[in-house]
Amino acid sequence: MYKQNSLSSVRDLSIDDSISTAGRIVSFRRMGNVAFGHIQDATDKIQICIKKDQLTEQDYKQIVSSISIGCFVRIEGKLWYTSTNELTILSSFVEVVQTPVKSFPSSYYGIADEETQIRKRYLTTSIDLESANVFVMRSMIISKIRNYLTNYGFLEVETPIMTPQASGAIAKPFITHHNALDKDFYLRIAPETYLKMYTAGGFDKVFEVGKSFRNEGVDRSHIQEFTSLEWYNAYADYQDNKTIFLDLLNHLLLSNGGLIRDWAATKLDFSNIKTIKYRQLFSDYGLPNPDTLSANEIDELFKKSIRPNLIQPVIVEDYPAHMSPMAARKKDDHDTVEQWQFIVGGWEIVKCYTELTDPVLQRQLLEQQATQRTNGDDEAMMLDEAFLEAMEYGMPPQSGLGIGIDRLVCILANKTSLRDIVYFPIVA
Repeated sequence: MYKQNSLSSVRDLSIDDSISTAGRIVSFRRMGNVAFGHIQDATDKIQICIKKDQLTEQDYKQIVSSISIGCFVRIEGKLWYTSTNELTILSSFVEVVQTPVKSFPSSYYGIADEETQIRKRYLTTSIDLESANVFVMRSMIISKIRNYLTNYGFLEVETPIMTPQASGAIAKPFITHHNALDKDFYLRIAPETYLKMYTAGGFDKVFEVGKSFRNEGVDRSHIQEFTSLEWYNAYADYQDNKTIFLDLLNHLLLSNGGLIRDWAATKLDFSNIKTIKYRQLFSDYGLPNPDTLSANEIDELFKKSIRPNLIQPVIVEDYPAHMSPMAARKKDDHDTVEQWQFIVGGWEIVKCYTELTDPVLQRQLLEQQATQRTNGDDEAMMLDEAFLEAMEYGMPPQSGLGIGIDRLVCILANKTSLRDIVYFPIVA
């Protein structure tokens, strides 16, 4: 075994405890009969010391001459503090296990070119622990979400990524061709319809963390391949899911630094999240009544004139019904759907509905979407007969919620572009 101790666990050991670890050399200097360097993995960076009097002269010369920046080494030894009180592994055995053939960047100077940082992320995280910690945080956030929902009684499931129709959201899909069936398929734009079909099958609480794809523009808050979480909670409405989400959010915040966050030179306060009515925002900003506009016009106006100003965390709820063909109408106001969005820093982080489960109305609304698509709206939904048939057999009342994992991680990691928290973003 090359490595018994991760570098972060080495710090928990006592002086003179035996250590067997491995990692990458990110700095190295020789000073006569002693050589110092730093070894790093994704968890930590620790100084190492190779002394001539700890090895034979031949071994010492062979080892220090074979070490170069970027090489991987296996090292055994004991903990020791230098005269400057720096925790150090005093080596008794060092083996170079792999040496790069390309010149490796210096951890001191780093990588100046931003595109190189993104295209060759493996170099960035090899020498920069702060960058590596972003991806450790991302993994931990997803793990905590999974644990939270599982403990709440949700079942994690999987749905198709390649689908015969683009459904579950209003977006332009990617198209691919299935050679064996000689038929076009679509990379999913959302797992919504399939997850609802699970609830029709008797699974009351389901969720999925996975990739979705939308053939749209690129900016700081949009990428074509993104990670989302969707959950569906039978016999619950959008207010029930709001309660669950806010509790989950507090759990994530408190375990990652607290309710006050520094983000984009702004203090974000998550301690008292307010709820605002959608139509009230249009009135507050002196904009037209959204009920008098088409769904596309409303959405465009909201995204350009209102949402960029919603910096502090806020929940916006109760949307005009003609904007959301898969959301349930309010019982006392059929012109309004039971829907809310959680917005931070001008970004939509979460969308939640009380789901429409009336098969007659749902078919009517999806047929309207299909007509719009036929008439040239390539973001309108396709008619999903399998989904409608499942609803016609009976689908429980429920609420669904979707979280943009990439955007959430961006906020928690104090990053302002999705490219900073996706290890392999699509680049031209």
